[in-house]
Amino acid sequence: MSNERIIIERNIEIPMRDGVLTRADLYRPDKDGPLPTILVRTPYDKSAPGTASHSIEPLRAAGDGFAVIFQDTRGRYTSDGEFYPYRYEAEDGYDSVEWAASQPWSNGRIGMTGLSYLGAVQWLAATMRPPHLKAIVPITIGSEHYMDMMSRTGGAFKHGYLLFWGTAFVAPERVQRRIDSGTATADDLLTILQGIDGFDGQVSHRPLKTVFPQAGNPALEFYFDWMERKAEDSQNSTVRNHYQEIDVPALVVGGWYDYFLDGTLENFRGVRHSGATEAAREGQRLLIGPWSHALGSTFGDVDFGVFASTTGVDFYGMQTDHFARHLTDSVDVAPWRVRIYVMGENVWRDEDDWPLARAEERLWYLGGDGTSKSDAGTLMPHAPNDELSDAYLYNPHKPSPTIGGATGLPGLIEGSSVGPHDQRPVESRSDVLVYSSPVLAETIEVTGPVRAVLYASSSALDTDFIVRLCDVAPDGTSRILTEGVIRAQYREGLDSASLLEPNQIYKYDIDMVATSNVFMLGHRIRVDVTSSSFPWIEPNPNTGHAIGEDGYEDLRVALQTVFHDATHPSHVVLPMVPR
Repeated sequence: MSNERIIIERNIEIPMRDGVLTRADLYRPDKDGPLPTILVRTPYDKSAPGTASHSIEPLRAAGDGFAVIFQDTRGRYTSDGEFYPYRYEAEDGYDSVEWAASQPWSNGRIGMTGLSYLGAVQWLAATMRPPHLKAIVPITIGSEHYMDMMSRTGGAFKHGYLLFWGTAFVAPERVQRRIDSGTATADDLLTILQGIDGFDGQVSHRPLKTVFPQAGNPALEFYFDWMERKAEDSQNSTVRNHYQEIDVPALVVGGWYDYFLDGTLENFRGVRHSGATEAAREGQRLLIGPWSHALGSTFGDVDFGVFASTTGVDFYGMQTDHFARHLTDSVDVAPWRVRIYVMGENVWRDEDDWPLARAEERLWYLGGDGTSKSDAGTLMPHAPNDELSDAYLYNPHKPSPTIGGATGLPGLIEGSSVGPHDQRPVESRSDVLVYSSPVLAETIEVTGPVRAVLYASSSALDTDFIVRLCDVAPDGTSRILTEGVIRAQYREGLDSASLLEPNQIYKYDIDMVATSNVFMLGHRIRVDVTSSSFPWIEPNPNTGHAIGEDGYEDLRVALQTVFHDATHPSHVVLPMVPR
């Protein structure tokens, strides 16, 4: 960073095509000549300290020769207009990029960066191909921000996450705007704030459609729209349908414990193979660390260390290298395409592409004698014979708790509810089946997409099945690596809802996203099967009714049976890397 004087301009007006004025802060070095320009668009307050930590530090980047713009998105903080998640971000992103390119201090080459929603606005702008957008750095964000990423996983409603995000990060500012306009009172804001403090009570409330203080609150209408599957059209909220229109190089960033990891990987693959230009396809780069959604690498008693952190990997330098490469006349080419952190061995490694071409899919089969609880089930790399099935009762009144994993709940930043937490407290429950391999006599690396095939029946009309992959240490600690969930009525796809015939056996294909982990000598590979993870996912009422309708009295207990015999070989598919 140079010692040049930095010019800061506050609340610059940036007009949108419909006349709405958004506002931004500008940071730039005090020197002549047009500058490569970085745009950060946020709904979380452009002036908040966290905005810099979740995108790029503006004073440092300005000192390194960039103009940096931090903009409040439409309807947020200093910007005018009405906010509705994702609805306006494609067009507003286009307009903001082109405005920045027209300024006398800009060289007309614009890059974008930012985490989560700040990443979504980049992809959505890129789908419209603004002529002056030359590079993006979307961090921990998915590919379809309504159906798959924001509200459902395998058809299950991410109730805890949406309630937390909407109440804590969206609603307070929206209510404050209504107070300023005279359409709400301080009591309305107090109610929302009390709702944040009373999260445990809110997330347990039934019916979901009447949860207080959300019900009827115009600051949270999207929460109920998404619950009722009122999807935005593809232009407004979808990236995956527009890969062929994206012509911008991207440094795509994710974390093994980020709940948007599946969409992050899909975006990289989608533009890598279907981007609008060869430059865009060849310009894709992928960085995956042992990180949560907020890029943290410390999770309770698990700390991957400084070497694994964004500081240790010099993430700031990666961003500025990416921008210098594409926003200036540099002819430099990034020496790596994919950089991943391999857990277990705890090393960074460069790869040619994702998924790894040399990874071999191996099937590991569930087995046992019908008592696969408390570590009684087996997990073997060969097909089962005639083995007894396993059964458990799933009671939505007493759901299995969420302990770590790729989640987003209160405690997100601190890591208290996210990451590689020990699963033994839930594995000891009667509603969790546990299947473990023998103690490993050699190391096994699993790097790539993970999935499960489960043959199961239920006494209910609808239910959920959750499958987890864990690494079990010699002391018994069972660290979650990744998991997948499917809501039974969506077993054939989110657009093909079909209730179950009670007690009939169905085949469930469950996407367990991905991981990179070396199971070390003396460790075991473990798979857990259950039907709930509360409050991350709304406990399925087992009724087959629409989401949000069931009250406490409607909840039904379900008898779940998992089969693992020669006719019904339940298994997980692990991408094993030869070593």
